[in-house]
Amino acid sequence: MIKDLVSIIVLNWNGIGLTEKCLKAVKKETKHRPYELILVDNGSDEANVNRLKELKKLGFIDRLIENEKNTGFSFANNQGFDAAKGDYVFMLNNDTLPRKGWLGSVLRVLKENPDAAAVGCKLVDLKPFKEKEFELRPDRVVTTTCGAAMLIRKSALKKIGYLDAKHFSPIYGEETDWCYRARLKGFKVMETDKAIVVHIGSHDTKKGRGRESAFELMNTYRLKARLYNLTIPQFWGHVPGLGLIFVNAAKDGLLPSLLKTYRNNARNAKEILRERKKRKARLF
Repeated sequence: MIKDLVSIIVLNWNGIGLTEKCLKAVKKETKHRPYELILVDNGSDEANVNRLKELKKLGFIDRLIENEKNTGFSFANNQGFDAAKGDYVFMLNNDTLPRKGWLGSVLRVLKENPDAAAVGCKLVDLKPFKEKEFELRPDRVVTTTCGAAMLIRKSALKKIGYLDAKHFSPIYGEETDWCYRARLKGFKVMETDKAIVVHIGSHDTKKGRGRESAFELMNTYRLKARLYNLTIPQFWGHVPGLGLIFVNAAKDGLLPSLLKTYRNNARNAKEILRERKKRKARLF
């Protein structure tokens, strides 16, 4: 096994334009660092698959996994975890563009913090990145981090378990739930600004579902992740943030969709209590 090998997992679902840019950015900005690129295609059309095969021949992909249908974000990433040969796995969205030195920087942070299960990168928008410099904060412990660009220690993954594809499919909430589960197992979750990744954001989901449906799904599953894992005091700590979501949803005309997220979780009260018990989440 190659020392410090990182298995980078990228998913594609009929988004070859973004995916190709992502793969080329990875190859350009990841010099002098051992990695393998695992591409999981989630039932894309023939043109997408054919281009992925060409990119594999050109050396941008080390392993191509082809699914007959769209299995969702969690299941496809779990396939990548199974295929990964590295001591570390990196979930990287196809709508991202890693910047110079990104992988080495985030790996150093994880190695310097042996009690951390995962480290998230600094995600920035495409346009502002060109216009201004960003404040670089110190490395920090966080409650959760974004799965769009997250490095995970493989040994921790084995103890915590994979993404919950049963309860968080097709997308959203899965990395939030995983981070909570990591903390319940005694691990830290961190973020670093040393590794910068440009994130275009939610391209596939909005394309396939529409604005209102995607918003409802995202907030339903993120709320579910909190209900699965948090104590009552911890949940109350999120109330100000939840209130801000209500305010912004009202401004954007999405309040009806947001209210549905609470209805959706209320209907699943028995499932939530069952999953809390499995995770051994304390009430207080």
